[in-house]
Amino acid sequence: MDNLEITVTKDDHIKDILDIYSYYIINSPATFEIDIPEYDEFKSRVCNIQKKYPYLTAIYNNKIIGFAYAAPLRTRKAYDYSCETTIYIHHEYLNKSIGKALYNKLFDYIEKQNIINIYACITASNKESILFHEKYGFEKAAHFHKCGYKFNLWHDILWLEKIISNHNTPPKPFINFNDL
Repeated sequence: MDNLEITVTKDDHIKDILDIYSYYIINSPATFEIDIPEYDEFKSRVCNIQKKYPYLTAIYNNKIIGFAYAAPLRTRKAYDYSCETTIYIHHEYLNKSIGKALYNKLFDYIEKQNIINIYACITASNKESILFHEKYGFEKAAHFHKCGYKFNLWHDILWLEKIISNHNTPPKPFINFNDL
């Protein structure tokens, strides 16, 4: 897609990112969030993630159309070599290779941080996201049954994983995103 820019998320992107995310909160079980977060709460989430991990924005013709980020899989130090990724694309821009562009850039950063294991938690009914991740090399690691309740239905989740480097002993040191 010409004129697509992938950039590190800035404060002035956050409202548009929240708007994209809000669509999925209201219309989809892709997120188990039920209520749209207040702007300040959402901004705080973004800023907290950016203390250690990349948070990226997709911009097309000066319009924010997607975002992706890495986040800790768990908070204990031994988990530094694993992360969870999240990606959302504006619902009017799906299937235009925006997700691929976001993930390519995100994974470049993740590799430079010396992260080895990447995980994605996906609602089992979200077949498009599962196929996208499988095409990107993720494999099923776990299936949790009826663990989320939204829209008067119980939803399963799948955990997918992608190993992007060797598990050397000892591993290369984790590098904070802000130190790259």
